[in-house]
Amino acid sequence: MSSKFKILSKKNLHDGFFKMNELTLKYKKHDGSWSNKVKRELFGGSQVSCLLPYDPKKKEIILIQQFRPGTISKDVDNYPLEIVAGIIDQGENPETTAKRECYEETGCKVKKLTTIQGYFPAPGSSESFYHLFLGEIDAFEGTRIMGLENENEDIFVKSYRISEIKEKLINGKILNGVTLIALQWFFLNVINN
Repeated sequence: MSSKFKILSKKNLHDGFFKMNELTLKYKKHDGSWSNKVKRELFGGSQVSCLLPYDPKKKEIILIQQFRPGTISKDVDNYPLEIVAGIIDQGENPETTAKRECYEETGCKVKKLTTIQGYFPAPGSSESFYHLFLGEIDAFEGTRIMGLENENEDIFVKSYRISEIKEKLINGKILNGVTLIALQWFFLNVINN
């Protein structure tokens, strides 16, 4: 299959916690012709594993909350409800990362892992790809504070009844994209079956 794009130049603009490159490219249009030159900034791609922790015996889901700087421009809770997620380390596969992150962020070990889907969260601006899983765990009572000190994490962890989660979805309390996708998948594929 012939290429549907041509990268004319690539320039690094930033190389910090996130990377950003400036690309100049052409792409093949739907009529078969080539576009004019297009210049775009593109965030470097993190390969991420995300996991929805679910206790099928207690019928509970664990969600976490931690400060997210991307929320500061809106009048919202700066500690959104989220599922577990983390960058895949060198030499790890998505499944291993999902299990590791679940333990680091919730204190719960994954007993069974089910693949939900992989996807690009923002292909217009980022090369990131997310691997999404359902992880069966044993939920706990109360709350916990978790996270790695060397990563400056301060993660609030809590188990919720499925009815509480559904109410949060209906009332627009879930603002994190990967969490919305995981919970909608859950209610379509686990609860309705």
